[in-house]
Amino acid sequence: MSAILFRNARVIDPAARHDAPGDVRIRGGVIAEIAPSLTPESGERVMDLDGAVLAPALIDARCWVNPASTGQSGIDAAARAAAAGGIGTLVLAPDSGTGLSRPEHFAAIEAASLTSPVRLIASGLAIDHTGEMGEIGLMLRAGAAYVGDGGRAEPDTRLVRRALAYTGGFDAWTALTCEDANLSRGTCATESDLSMRMGLPARPAAGERLAIERAALLAELTGARILLDRVTTAGALKALEAALARELDIAATVPVTHLVFNEMDAGGFDARFRLEPPLRSESDRLALIEALAGGAIAALVSDHRACTGEAKAHPFPEAAPGSANLEALLPALCTIAAEGRLSLLDALWPVTAGPAELFGLEQGRLAPGAPADLVIFDPDAPVIYGRGERVCTAPSAFENRRMAGKVLITLVEGAIIHQPEG
Repeated sequence: MSAILFRNARVIDPAARHDAPGDVRIRGGVIAEIAPSLTPESGERVMDLDGAVLAPALIDARCWVNPASTGQSGIDAAARAAAAGGIGTLVLAPDSGTGLSRPEHFAAIEAASLTSPVRLIASGLAIDHTGEMGEIGLMLRAGAAYVGDGGRAEPDTRLVRRALAYTGGFDAWTALTCEDANLSRGTCATESDLSMRMGLPARPAAGERLAIERAALLAELTGARILLDRVTTAGALKALEAALARELDIAATVPVTHLVFNEMDAGGFDARFRLEPPLRSESDRLALIEALAGGAIAALVSDHRACTGEAKAHPFPEAAPGSANLEALLPALCTIAAEGRLSLLDALWPVTAGPAELFGLEQGRLAPGAPADLVIFDPDAPVIYGRGERVCTAPSAFENRRMAGKVLITLVEGAIIHQPEG
């Protein structure tokens, strides 16, 4: 690999709380030097970034794919969309396809990673769709980043306790869905005056808080490390705060859609906004942003799920839940930062240093010797999502949304994997 010197960059490293002008040299797939000014060396490529941001490539801790598909929901399509979105590491959701619950599933992901432009890491299904425990130990030995319930609100507390006790022996994270199963089953909206007027089956926001309080008790009982999967309400954040105050080993993720949209966006029965969890109130959205700024959220996830147009072409309650979000992750964060609700440094932390720390990854930081997984972007460039070049054309909640932030270059291990023309 040839050496590259990036000059005149705005270098942002959330892990070191660093945001300042500087130069970065990469060599042999790793970061060689970072300094306010570096002198070009013989034979190295020099790229003047003219003030563009240089940061660690993003780490997305939850992306649903169908490993058996060669279409928009397949691994290859997701990897190319991730590269276009400035994402260098993609963690596949436990329920990807029909569920990643056996070692052979991980072997297939490892094989796909050999030709993938981005790093692919799988997570495992601890509790499968039949209500049985998966092969947790074998999945963790095969390289699973974490195991989880696959987005199912599991009512069998005894089974969850067994899974947590088993996973705890490996010092691994277990992701649990933040929903009370009996309150969420068969619903498609958050309980409010709006959902009542629309006649939609709805779940109360309190269901998330109940689930987190149960998870906290299970963490206390088993000593397990619990990752709260996709927190979306202010009440859930209060339960998270209480659990952290008890020094329990609990962390939480938040889906990017719920930082940008609220229940009013789904008011026109537009199936692009049929999501799981459903969109919440505006006060919930603002509480999530505040928690992000305060560092209470361990990881922000794209929660990407590419659905076909046919799967969305149904009445709102019957439409498939999901949205294509990989290429919107960075612009969404740039837009929230541009609105002044949090700094760009804080916005990038839960998609770089946060998940890297959570899962013990070497990438996600800028330091000599660290992998040269980088994203270079213009945080102020105006974009209308979906107009112009877009790798994933599956239905997206962000379609036609005015945003800020354009990816200029994505690198993984020092290799440029995405660089749009012009």
